[in-house]
Parts: sequence; C-alpha cells; structure tokens
Amino acid sequence: MMKSYIRFVPNALSTGRIFLACIFPFSPESLWLWLVLGSGFSDVLDGWVARRWQVQSWQGGLLDAVADKLFILCALITFVSAGKFSGWWIPALLARDLLVAFTAIYALSIRSWESFKKMEARWSGKAATFGQFFLFLVVLLFPDGIWFALGCASLLSGVAAGDYGRLFLQELRLRAEEKASAP
Repeated sequence: MMKSYIRFVPNALSTGRIFLACIFPFSPESLWLWLVLGSGFSDVLDGWVARRWQVQSWQGGLLDAVADKLFILCALITFVSAGKFSGWWIPALLARDLLVAFTAIYALSIRSWESFKKMEARWSGKAATFGQFFLFLVVLLFPDGIWFALGCASLLSGVAAGDYGRLFLQELRLRAEEKASAP
C-alpha cells in the first residue's frame, strides 16, 4: 500500500524543481541560494526515493532530467543577466546538455528513439550536474572563486558530453550490426 503512494514522490519532487526553475528568474537575489539548495536537494532526494523504493521508470527519469536542465538553464541565464559571469561560458557549461539534446533530435530523425532511450544516467552526467550546482553555490557564496568553479563545471560537462556521445555511437553501431545480420 505504501509503495503505491511512494511511486509519486520522485515525480512530485521533479515537478517541484520545474516550479523552482520557473520562479528563479523572477525571484529576488536574496532567495537564489535557497532556490539552488532546494533544487539540489530535491534532485538528490528524488533519485534516492526512486532507487530505494524501486519505483524508477523511464518517464520519471526523463522528467527528472528535464527538471534538472530547466533549472540549470534558468539559473545560468539569470546569473548572466545579473552580471555574475559572462554568457560566453554557457555553451561550455551546457556541453553535455547540448550533446544530449542533439542526440535526441538525431535519434528521432533516423527513427532510432530506442537507441536514445537506452542512454541511462551515467556517473559523468551526475558529475556534470554536480559541477553546475557547485558553480551556483560558488557564485552565491564565494564569488572570488568563480573562475575555478566555471572551469570545473565546464570540464565536467565536456567529459560527460564525450561519455554520452561515445555511448550513443556504440548503440548506433550495435543497431547497424543487428540490422545487417537480420534476415
């Protein structure tokens, strides 16, 4: 009985993160730290609850990823608009996210959505998300360390982009081999 209610918790937390993303740009700077902490905490908690109670689903994972990307994008745009750092950092900070979006579009265009769906969350993606949230905390709490945090977050995003790109290429090769060997 309890598990039937628990299965909604991870998705509710992800939905809450989407709400936080939507209000972030319109919130006073004095609330930004609390919004970042709330978003980061909900990201960790939704994954933990889903794994702990074995209520993971592909749709829930997608909702979690969309919530993460939306919050990160809203926070980055808000920080750039507030003059916290230059907008030219955004492509480097979002290298993984841009590659995954390109991969999804490409997979759809070649009718290989199943190949894209097999790209599960990876340690490199979690590290990139951690790097982005680390950057947000540095921007808000230790602005003198921003160059270090920008460099770390960009590096982690680049590593994750390479990892996900490699994984997708492997999946495409496997798919091509299966097609070639099919009667």
